[in-house]
Amino acid sequence: MGRSAEDRSRSSLRVLVSLLRPFRWVLVGVFLLQLAAHGTALIQPLVASSVVEGVRENGGLWGPVTALAVIAVVGMALNYVGVYVHGRVGQRFVLRVRNDLARRIFGARVPEVEGASTGDVLSRVGADTTLLQQTIIRSTIELLIVPFTIVITVVLMLLIDPLLAVLVIVMLTVATVVESWAFQRVTVQSEHAQNYLGAMTGVLQRVLLAFRTVKASRTEKAEAAAFGKEAEGSYRAGVKAARTEAVAETAALGSVEVTFLLVLGIGAIRVSSGALSMGDLVAILLYVVYIQEPIGSLVASAGRLSEGLAAARRVDELLQLPPEATAPHAATPADGRPAPGLRLDGVTFGYPNREVLRGVTIDAPVGITVLVGPSGTGKTTVLSLIERFVEPSGGRVLLNGTDIRELDLAELRGRVSYVQQEAPLLGATVRDAASYGVDDVDPVRLEKILDSVGLMEWVRSLPDGLDTEVGERGVHISGGQRQRLAVVRALLRDSEVLLLDEATSQLDPHNERTLLDSLAVHAKDKIVIAVTHRMPIALQATQVIMMEDGRVHAAGHHTALLETEDKYRALIAAST
Repeated sequence: MGRSAEDRSRSSLRVLVSLLRPFRWVLVGVFLLQLAAHGTALIQPLVASSVVEGVRENGGLWGPVTALAVIAVVGMALNYVGVYVHGRVGQRFVLRVRNDLARRIFGARVPEVEGASTGDVLSRVGADTTLLQQTIIRSTIELLIVPFTIVITVVLMLLIDPLLAVLVIVMLTVATVVESWAFQRVTVQSEHAQNYLGAMTGVLQRVLLAFRTVKASRTEKAEAAAFGKEAEGSYRAGVKAARTEAVAETAALGSVEVTFLLVLGIGAIRVSSGALSMGDLVAILLYVVYIQEPIGSLVASAGRLSEGLAAARRVDELLQLPPEATAPHAATPADGRPAPGLRLDGVTFGYPNREVLRGVTIDAPVGITVLVGPSGTGKTTVLSLIERFVEPSGGRVLLNGTDIRELDLAELRGRVSYVQQEAPLLGATVRDAASYGVDDVDPVRLEKILDSVGLMEWVRSLPDGLDTEVGERGVHISGGQRQRLAVVRALLRDSEVLLLDEATSQLDPHNERTLLDSLAVHAKDKIVIAVTHRMPIALQATQVIMMEDGRVHAAGHHTALLETEDKYRALIAAST
């Protein structure tokens, strides 16, 4: 954001070093193997020089030719081992990065993850890590080996003939300047391309999640246009990067070709004058030919590394997601005897541009507490605070008299079950979905709870019963069945607190009544807090909390509120 290309490259290199640090000793081993393989190739021109001199002087050839063959075999063996280990390290590297990303994302704070584009996150975990595997390890090794190889080649050429070696040094200087220019430009262009790719994946993911809505709204062409816009942006950025790489590679290899012709011409003159032997000229020409591959590899590796660095920076942004505070805070003295139940004590919460809760105090005893009120009044935020998906900016949330921030996060969430509004199903089968996150499920208890919410008859009608596949996102079952399965999952956990966010919104009156009867039984020893816009659950509630404008407007039993609160009566009338 606003940084120069040089600053961005430095930042990317720091990210690269941190990602490669766990593999540094393995990479050293790979580097030495590859260097040894290149070293055998560098010996060959010297032996070839001996062959030429032997032919010219009618000397024996078997020794030099045998040496060339042995060197070639050793070089191939070293190259095979180096390439294999190289590929293995690349696979281990990307495996580690992907696992680190998964742990970081799954352990991140809820607002950070929910505020990110899902498609972009998927692109970073999938496409960017694949790009890291294809570019980072290979390019890093090559960019370390090639300079060594070039330096050793130049030193050998200096020992043979300093004048011709100077020509090669000039060529290398030109190639280095061009490569440095290209490296910075390609890094920026590659990151732009990958950002567009992330946005493109986001469009596709959004459409797939709401495919029926897109179809019903006849917005296929509009969504295709949005996808095409991002794809076009990625294409343009990729073409710019390809153009820069082409200029760099052509200039670098062109300098090698010019140098070869100059070395050949000047070398021939020096051979004819007796200043250079024919064997030495052959050796130098072989070195010039040999050096073409490292020069081309250097430019190509720089281009690949530029793409990899852009991917590394995008991956690192995910690795820097702030984690949830899992350790308990320092304990604060309780005010008198701990009260059973759950209490929000003067809680405030908001976002930078909007205040959501303003000094909310709620006492939720064992039984059913229902939160009602217009949309946007902070009802779901109350549930998020209890689960510590977000933290209050003021006040406290107490569970049996203990500030929940003093509890280990895993312990807290083991004592609280949550059914979110969308009721997503996680798991391949009905059994998996109903028992997700529950260890050692008792089959008899599972069937009993399924029967209590009115699902057992439906389960028996399925082709494979509980082992019937539900399909991705549960698209093969109805919304009401998803909601009841989500409630089953929560009841199976047998937690102290049960949080329900619009858990009956997709149920017909009969199934809603069945579910509410089941909740009434389970609520006898649990704290149940339900957010709803439907009134049947209010009839069974221990208390109803009416919220308005981020505050508690009224609290009491359903009957009492009907008698005293005009707004509550209006809310009831609107929902019936």
